[in-house]
Amino acid sequence: MNPETKRFIEKHIQWIINEFRFENQKKKNPKKCSCYREDKCHNIEQLNCFLCYCPEYDNSVESGGCKINSIKGKWFVSGDKKIWDCSDCDYAHRREVVEKYLRKLFRLSD
Repeated sequence: MNPETKRFIEKHIQWIINEFRFENQKKKNPKKCSCYREDKCHNIEQLNCFLCYCPEYDNSVESGGCKINSIKGKWFVSGDKKIWDCSDCDYAHRREVVEKYLRKLFRLSD
């Protein structure tokens, strides 16, 4: 990664995290996501949308799954198929988790 880009991200990481708060996104980008328009998604305080799709979701199999075995997930059964449902899980939407993945992704120090 370009060192200048890395310094910029490191300097502004808290701003990036704040910018992706559900409340900010639904005001600024109401057409970007049906959850913003309908004012609902995961039922947690300080919902963060930066990791909209959980990096721990296992899509290597058709039915999906959870790489961290979250107890907040559940199987959804439809006919003879089952699909892993993360809708009750807040893991990827917590501020500290978003920061952890940003730091890991951009190789930033803690």
